[in-house]
Amino acid sequence: MDGGQDSSGGDGQDDSNDVNQEIDNGKVQEQISGTINTAPRPNRLAGARTSFGEYARGGGGSSNLRSSLRKYAKGSGGGSGTSRRLASGITAGTGLFRMMSGDSVTVNNITLSLSDLNGLSTDQAIDRITEHLTPDNGDADAVRIALDYALAEALPDEDDFAASVITEDVMHEALSCYLTDLIFQDIVTGMGKAWFYTEHASKHHRMEEELRELVKVVVQQQVEDLTHGNAGRITRDNITQLQVDAIKQTVEVWESYND
Repeated sequence: MDGGQDSSGGDGQDDSNDVNQEIDNGKVQEQISGTINTAPRPNRLAGARTSFGEYARGGGGSSNLRSSLRKYAKGSGGGSGTSRRLASGITAGTGLFRMMSGDSVTVNNITLSLSDLNGLSTDQAIDRITEHLTPDNGDADAVRIALDYALAEALPDEDDFAASVITEDVMHEALSCYLTDLIFQDIVTGMGKAWFYTEHASKHHRMEEELRELVKVVVQQQVEDLTHGNAGRITRDNITQLQVDAIKQTVEVWESYND
């Protein structure tokens, strides 16, 4: 991800839901530790692509997948490099959480709050939120897909949307699903043609499910650890750093895998 979105959310203060302080990718980058690699090695993912290609040709297998993820983690710049690459997604995730917390969120001079969506169908509400938070840059497709996935997974299965359905548990699930899909897409994009070495659609679908599930398990564990299992610990003030840390720690878990 190229990290070029500007988004606004509440300023982290609890006395107003209409204060919109600019949240941009530059500020997200400032919260990511580690050296910025301005000239990444062109073949840094070659080993990971070879490993994922073998995984695809073999039709899957958890040990092959874990080995592939270890090589991806090491070749992709580690936790810090992955967080920087996903800066646009982190910015949009901050906007999503602040909106779900009751803030009015402004992007490109347009403001939206969940209360504006009352009475729409749930599908329409998801479309409005996703459209509002999706950046106007090269990361648009990945962020849009991740927002759609997270909201569809986390929101109650009701025909009509009501802002009152947003609970701490819903927010917690939305965050885990959102980060899962951002990271999942980053891996698939990085692996390129290697991901499609399998000739059978059913095998490819099973591989995607296996990869997404492994990503989700690790992401959820990092979110649980960072919040001590209490969704109430996720706040307007710490949501950006929490996403950065969850992504970094997820990739660091993969770096620790053995071949």
